[in-house]
Amino acid sequence: MKILRFSLSLIAMVAVLFLGLKILDGFEQKAVEKHSQNAVETRFHQNPDVFAWLTVEGTRIDYPVAQHSRDDTYYLSHDIDGEETYYGAIFTELVNKKTFEDPVTIIYGHAMLDDSMFGSLDYFAKPAFFNEHESIKIDTLTQHFEYEVLAAHSYTDDHLFYTFELGSREGLRYYLDTLQIRTSDYGGFYRQIATDPQKDRFLILSTCDVAGNDQRFVVTARLKSVKERTSKS
Repeated sequence: MKILRFSLSLIAMVAVLFLGLKILDGFEQKAVEKHSQNAVETRFHQNPDVFAWLTVEGTRIDYPVAQHSRDDTYYLSHDIDGEETYYGAIFTELVNKKTFEDPVTIIYGHAMLDDSMFGSLDYFAKPAFFNEHESIKIDTLTQHFEYEVLAAHSYTDDHLFYTFELGSREGLRYYLDTLQIRTSDYGGFYRQIATDPQKDRFLILSTCDVAGNDQRFVVTARLKSVKERTSKS
């Protein structure tokens, strides 16, 4: 009888501990989301060019995203505070809306040797990392976007948006139809994910490739979910 009571007590304690951990995990997740939201709001008020916050799972990429109103090259040599620096900032070009409604949104950043900015993007060049990490998150003032990584590989320094005409659905179709072969040709990695070029939206992260200045390292991801959010969420 004593053994039975002890066993029941032990089970109850384990259940309470498990429930507590689940609740704590929920609180931590909300805290992370709140941090991203507050960071976007703060940066937005400091610099109207900032419109989103980018986080890439497993990397050091956790930065605001900006778009200059006139000059696509501005954030190659300026940070989001307007200071000149060879680190630059994370940014999009004027060919993309700030709403992530385009068929493809391309985000750029320098690959710094200290792994800052997009310096850790090439973590995806390692098979184990690619297989274990697939989540990219973007927060704006009103929405939370989650993407799943489809491919990662080196490529020429051609401007992807114009080379593949990624402003159109037909251009996107060609990009996706040739992506697996292109990834293989450049020694990259590809994840089998069902895609619909007529409906899906995609994200491309692009940076300099350490292999040489005439190459880029690009990560392509498919939009998995969008959630509406408020400043109180």
